[in-house]
Amino acid sequence: MANLITKFKFYKSNKSKTRGNYLKYIATRDGVEKIDKIKYDLPATDKQKKLIKNILSDYPDSKQMLEYEDYLKESTVKHASDFITRAIEDNILGFSEKGIYADYIATRPRAERSGSHGLFSCIDEEINLSKVSREISEHGGNMWTMIVSLRREDAERLGFNNASRWRDFIRSKSDEIAEAFGIPLSDLKWYGAFHNETYHPHVHIIIYSKDESKGYLSKQGVAKLRSSLANKIFEDEALHSYEEKGRIRDELRSEWREMVAEIMKKISSKTYENEEIQNKLIELSIRLHNTKAKKQYGYLKKDVKELIDFIVDLLAEDEDISKLYDLWYEEKYKILRMYTDNVPPKKRLSDNEEFKSLKNDIIREALRISVNDGGNVKYTPPPKKKRKATDSDEEKSEHKSEEKKRYKEQKKEYYQSRKTVSATSVTRLFKGIASMFSSK
Repeated sequence: MANLITKFKFYKSNKSKTRGNYLKYIATRDGVEKIDKIKYDLPATDKQKKLIKNILSDYPDSKQMLEYEDYLKESTVKHASDFITRAIEDNILGFSEKGIYADYIATRPRAERSGSHGLFSCIDEEINLSKVSREISEHGGNMWTMIVSLRREDAERLGFNNASRWRDFIRSKSDEIAEAFGIPLSDLKWYGAFHNETYHPHVHIIIYSKDESKGYLSKQGVAKLRSSLANKIFEDEALHSYEEKGRIRDELRSEWREMVAEIMKKISSKTYENEEIQNKLIELSIRLHNTKAKKQYGYLKKDVKELIDFIVDLLAEDEDISKLYDLWYEEKYKILRMYTDNVPPKKRLSDNEEFKSLKNDIIREALRISVNDGGNVKYTPPPKKKRKATDSDEEKSEHKSEEKKRYKEQKKEYYQSRKTVSATSVTRLFKGIASMFSSK
């Protein structure tokens, strides 16, 4: 699981719903603050398990929480309690009056306070909690919550273990928050509170616009803001990781290039004779000269593109090219696995965007076949011989048989006249692909 967990929630105006059991739990902190420490390491109770089941049903995204990860590893009373509290807390605005959310995040246990509450904002002047709660309750526009959670060891190491650090950090991101939420900076309103939990300290932010008609949050906005938060929080470590990644990449590339050079030497010393590819190149040559479209892959008809893709994959079946492609993916995966478990599946060569220039290389070679042969590649069957209306069925059948025979002979002669040129093109294509791999 990622080191930084962010959660964004959207709440429409006047659309709060009531979930009495959850609200009662969060209000009384039953089973959380009052747990006897002696019971912390006991297995989770049936009541806790039932409530966790309900939470996961109502709020499936709770499975992404660090507290749920802890609970899965050790299903104790303490971990169950931590997860239940955080899951309900993260969703409290969905089943309570909006003002309660501000009150709760500002005054709940372990909220780091400055005076009577822990609420902070973009200004240094003292915040009147009652006034803010009333303002939020009466706000007629849409609202969002943003919750950012860290593991304790990361928070301590990076200095994100106190409210003032989070306050300054969120303030520094006000421009990006306003942009992500589609709110003019002058209309942006936000309040936050830091909860210094034992295992996973986190910050709650409630966001809205002074102008109740403004504000929206897209998936792209979420992704961009989440990336920005993570990159800034882990800035120093990211810099070290990039430097380390670059060093390892250089080492891998050095080894990889040596292997590629050996395979390329083998390819350069050999002439390729692949009848299937040769025939497909000739077929493509005919098709290209019979089309008025621009002779580039993106402009061609679907059936011509499919023929080109087929040739690409035929080339990829060659033993030497296959080795190069496997080596290319091996190097790609080594780098990716250093930083993520999610590696993309291996694509066919024809589907790999990083090698799409190969398709236009094939087009050029197909066109070169006819140019070097010096003839008109437009191929049509021989003209049919006119028959008299009095011809018998037997004579008609004989004429048809002769036409087929001539067509077959002409086709054979046509392909044979281009064999040498197409064989040279195939060899050139193989060498071209090898060069692509060495430059990647």
